[in-house]
Amino acid sequence: MPNRFCAICGKKINESAPHYGMCLECYLKENPLFILQKKFSINVCLDCLSYSKKQQWFEPEIKDIFYIIEESINNFILKSLLKKDTIQFEIEFDQNSFEYSSKDLLKTLKVIIIGKLKEKTRITHKEEISVNINYELCDNCQKIRGGSYYTAILQLRVRKDQEFDLINEVLNDIQKYTEKLFDKDPRHFISEVKDQKYGVDLYLSTNEIMNYLISFLNNKYHFLLKRSKKLVGRDNQKGKNIYRIKTLLKFLPISKGDIILIDKRKKFVIDTILKNKIILKDYKGEKITKDFQYFFDIDFEKVDENRK
Repeated sequence: MPNRFCAICGKKINESAPHYGMCLECYLKENPLFILQKKFSINVCLDCLSYSKKQQWFEPEIKDIFYIIEESINNFILKSLLKKDTIQFEIEFDQNSFEYSSKDLLKTLKVIIIGKLKEKTRITHKEEISVNINYELCDNCQKIRGGSYYTAILQLRVRKDQEFDLINEVLNDIQKYTEKLFDKDPRHFISEVKDQKYGVDLYLSTNEIMNYLISFLNNKYHFLLKRSKKLVGRDNQKGKNIYRIKTLLKFLPISKGDIILIDKRKKFVIDTILKNKIILKDYKGEKITKDFQYFFDIDFEKVDENRK
């Protein structure tokens, strides 16, 4: 077989060359595996480290700036190439190119993207991208910092001042539960807590968190629930009215087995507490059933049988 030479550089080639008239190096220069944009900008939230390219924000799996850069490159630049699943990519950071702001935030850097053809790993290509990072607050963190955003109100109430310890106990449980919800989904948070007579009002970021809290509290406490809604505007795009939901929870400070004195003369034992009703048993063993509202309409107090 006669000798063959690369038509571009004149290098001697054999039958393993990817093209009849070019060596591997020249072939890849003329036919790169991929071509990428040379500049890339992303927005990163100062508080939660979510990132975006335009308006939509994404929460990264790992809150690390280098992981965020790599994830955003995969999502915004390499996505179409990754779908084809023909090229294996590696992303490297040029540490000599790092530039930081006065607040020690990484602003710009160069990223090297190396791709290898999966079927023929010796066919590779390398591109360099200049990455610019803009720091701002995402929509959700703006609402949190503002401290006044809310879509629903949860009202917690007891019958009288002497039962306010129950409100404090409920608030402690809500705080722990809400922190877990926020970790899973930062959209859910309490904007503000306002003291009210016989209780507090919780201003909530979403209607979903209200439903989560009610279900959570229902597993531990007994309360009377009342809902209401107020028209606050209209969504012209969807053609729907916008309502603000308000839910009132009036807590009963009683548990199964408690002894209560009604109207300062009738003594009963709390025999059973159902979803909306309570079964009482008198000293003769006779039972009567009352709904939750009954205990807000009468005067009763818990009795400590051990108190002398």
